[in-house]
Amino acid sequence: MLKMNKFLSILTMSLLLGAPEMANAQWRRAVSKPNFSPLFGDSRYLSGGLSGGLSSIYFKSGDSDRKLGGGGSFNVDYNQFLNRNWGFTAGLGVQLSNSTASLDGTLKYDLYDEVNKQDFTYIIAMKGWTEHQRCVNLEVPLGVLYRLPITKRISLVASAGLKMYFPIVTKYEVKDGEYETTGYYPETNVVIHDLEHHGFTVDKPRPDGTIATKGLGLSLYYDVNVVTKITSKIYFFGGIYSSIGLTDMAKNHEGAMLNTDRTYKSLMETDVIKKVNLRNIGLRAGVKVPMSIFRRR
Repeated sequence: MLKMNKFLSILTMSLLLGAPEMANAQWRRAVSKPNFSPLFGDSRYLSGGLSGGLSSIYFKSGDSDRKLGGGGSFNVDYNQFLNRNWGFTAGLGVQLSNSTASLDGTLKYDLYDEVNKQDFTYIIAMKGWTEHQRCVNLEVPLGVLYRLPITKRISLVASAGLKMYFPIVTKYEVKDGEYETTGYYPETNVVIHDLEHHGFTVDKPRPDGTIATKGLGLSLYYDVNVVTKITSKIYFFGGIYSSIGLTDMAKNHEGAMLNTDRTYKSLMETDVIKKVNLRNIGLRAGVKVPMSIFRRR
């Protein structure tokens, strides 16, 4: 019995002395294991990326054909994760978009001749008319972030939200084609052509200029990226992105692109085009940098 009591006393003392050390070891292991994926030991990041693909000024028209153009963007974003999976992002970027409109057909407008004091029909016959449009926007995306750890070095990160954009440069340039303008006067049943000082002529001009656009537009966007760890301070990401415009870019869609005084405005601003917005889809790549590297050591 004495030996048994001695054994129990030694066992009890060992447990009492060893318990703090065991608890301390468990605490160290818990602290060394982050709550996030090993790829994201931090919760705040700066992200810089380039994207490219189909980046077009999209429009609807019953008379003109469209050819979607390429383009891309550069963005710098702030990423803040609130827990293991969810967070938010806000950024600033510049986006380039292109498109081409082509027109073969006859357009008619009922006008009034101030000189002859008569109503007449202004007729524009377009042949191979091709106009290129280009737009550069400043964009501000605001969205929700989601991350999903895949391995110790790879995570899937997706974001979606609303993008505000502000047109900086909106240009058009006629690349090809010709037109013939004539006037039909129903009171006298006369068709007038080849009368240049009245605006009735055949010509092959190549005008260019600025498209009148609204100062603010809105788009919905999403992107899905695979993020991998390069070093402890740099993460590379690559994936896909897409956005679709919600607002009409053009200030108005009224009248003809060619007036009787031969002044021209972009097809985007005429009644040939019903609505103009941005459509983008493509690939993107860049780097993420943890904000912790900027902390004072």
